[in-house]
Amino acid sequence: MEWKKLLTQTRLINEEKDPKAFDDYYISPFERDYERIVSSAAFRRLQDKTQVFPLSKSDFVRTRLTHSIEVSTIAKQLGIMCFQNTSLYQHLPIDCDEQNNEKLKSQRVGDIEAVLSCAGLLHDLGNPPFGHVGEEIIREWFKGNLKDIYLLRCNDEKPVSDLLSKKQITDLENFEGNAQALRILSKARHQSEINLPFSIISALIKYPTRCDEIGEAHIRHKMGCYQAEESTFLQIAEKVGTMNADGEVIRNPLAYLVEAADDIAYMTADLEDAVKSGIVSVDELLHFFENTYESLGEKNRESQQHMDRTKEIIDKLKSLNETEKDKVKVMSQWGTYLRKWLMYVVCWRFSKSYEDILHGKFNYDLFYDNNHSLTEKLLKKAMSEFVFDSRVIVEPEISAQIILNFLLDKFVPAVVRFDNYGVMTMQDKKVITLISSNYINDYFKAKETDVITDEIELLYRRILIATDFISGMTDGYAKTLYKKMSGLE
Repeated sequence: MEWKKLLTQTRLINEEKDPKAFDDYYISPFERDYERIVSSAAFRRLQDKTQVFPLSKSDFVRTRLTHSIEVSTIAKQLGIMCFQNTSLYQHLPIDCDEQNNEKLKSQRVGDIEAVLSCAGLLHDLGNPPFGHVGEEIIREWFKGNLKDIYLLRCNDEKPVSDLLSKKQITDLENFEGNAQALRILSKARHQSEINLPFSIISALIKYPTRCDEIGEAHIRHKMGCYQAEESTFLQIAEKVGTMNADGEVIRNPLAYLVEAADDIAYMTADLEDAVKSGIVSVDELLHFFENTYESLGEKNRESQQHMDRTKEIIDKLKSLNETEKDKVKVMSQWGTYLRKWLMYVVCWRFSKSYEDILHGKFNYDLFYDNNHSLTEKLLKKAMSEFVFDSRVIVEPEISAQIILNFLLDKFVPAVVRFDNYGVMTMQDKKVITLISSNYINDYFKAKETDVITDEIELLYRRILIATDFISGMTDGYAKTLYKKMSGLE
């Protein structure tokens, strides 16, 4: 891969050039994209979407919006650390034939930082309401219900599961927030979403994988695009240079840093939120850490050096806990200390594995075999132990399941029969009127501009109207709409 291509300004649609006078006060196009993102409706909706604590109205805990801002900040800092480092593994993001162009080097480093900042803001754009549990609910609904929705075709009623292709069904049954983010941004070609450069979108593609390419490797274990966006996915890869000689799409180097920023943000912040919310105490966390890290290290065959570095992190928390009475402050100070070390080892791994990353040969995350790989495992185990199965989380998740299942039950059958395909009931017609017009318009624009005439492809695209609408909802809107439609309000 070449940085000249990776930092392309090519977009899905061409834009008018700014007036010449704007050159007097230059600002990077990527910085302008940052402003576009924070001003967009899709980004603003993240303020009422769950990070970890579903339907929480507490002002203490993170929402998807505050989490995304933290990820954006960490991602940008990782860019600065990696590309301005002075370590033995120094690699400047510059193509070989331009080694002596210091101005271009500086500009590209700045562009990398801006791209990472934008990608960090956008990384959760496609997540549905109620956090990751929302993704799982949507997947499970499609696995269990497609066979029960019928469509009249050729004078014969058939279940939707018998009509859709295997790839289309796999898309629906593997609903993925990352793939949904690509779908949202791809709508720029219809002028209905922010028109971002391919470089930013490529850095967002966490899994450069289509539904029929899902495998065991870390970067391949989920899909990164739906069939509907496959042509856009390939167009971006070709232009950015993330397609190898075999035609396989490989991960953008900056996607590794965005992923690491996400991991660092939630591993440190979510435990802090758990303490603030009273789910777990600092003493309980310390007891768990001290009694778990050795067995976890031995199980994962961690080196003694890794064990020692993790012990230093635990000892730091213990020291803060002994000297500071305010336990929320303890977690905040510890989180700051912990983030610095996690960022340091992530940059070390990125720099050390830079050549493999640049050639699409690195199939791990950036915590692979670094001095805090055990720390990462311990933090994730603590979240699983104390947070994900806690009553504070489980009860709202059950509510989320009821809400999303109800909405899917109503909207998917209605869109299946929409656009003069099958006989719509009176309820179907009324349900369609509740769908935001932009999602309906997106369907017709895609039908026209992509010249879609195949009935099965159109059926698949109509179902995506429902997933677009429901996954785009905030927690509050989904809850309110459920109450109104079910007669509870």
